[in-house]
Amino acid sequence: MSQASLFDFAPPPKLTERIFFAIAPDAGAMAAIHALSAALKAQHGMHGRPIAGAKLHCTLCNLGDFAAMPDALLARAAQAAALVAAGTQPFTASFDTAQTFISRARNRPLVLTGGNGVGGVIALYRELAGALLQAGIRGNPAGYTPHVTLLYDDVTAAPAAVAPVEWPVRELLLLHSHIGQARPYNVLGRWRF
Repeated sequence: MSQASLFDFAPPPKLTERIFFAIAPDAGAMAAIHALSAALKAQHGMHGRPIAGAKLHCTLCNLGDFAAMPDALLARAAQAAALVAAGTQPFTASFDTAQTFISRARNRPLVLTGGNGVGGVIALYRELAGALLQAGIRGNPAGYTPHVTLLYDDVTAAPAAVAPVEWPVRELLLLHSHIGQARPYNVLGRWRF
């Protein structure tokens, strides 16, 4: 009888698909974000590449990372999103602080956050996270800090007030990111309110 080797197993599948809900800035806010990113990069001596316009967003709820598209999960998530959108009124998101999130030693995100101006974003997050939980989709924490990532860099920027970047929020997006690939996001769903 032969003994099984420690190496007689299949490696776990590579997670290549990230699925998440987000809101995205309009063209005017994108232009303001790009100008602000350039100014902050110069001010702090950063070298990171600013996030491309089509990838600028404020993440709401993550569905997770997957080896293949999780069709059943996507269907449940879409139903939850439709319910939330039906009960949501348009609002304005306003981000007025730039800072580095210190979550790792290197390549940290420089982000925009906000005070009272992100109250609508927080409310939308709570509604969506609750609807997803009712649909059996867990994993979104009670605590949430709305933010828009500008770039990644090793230099740390302390929180500082900036001219507010605002946009009207009128829709919820379900986005698909190709992990580790410089490809644009796929929009899997869009719910207007």
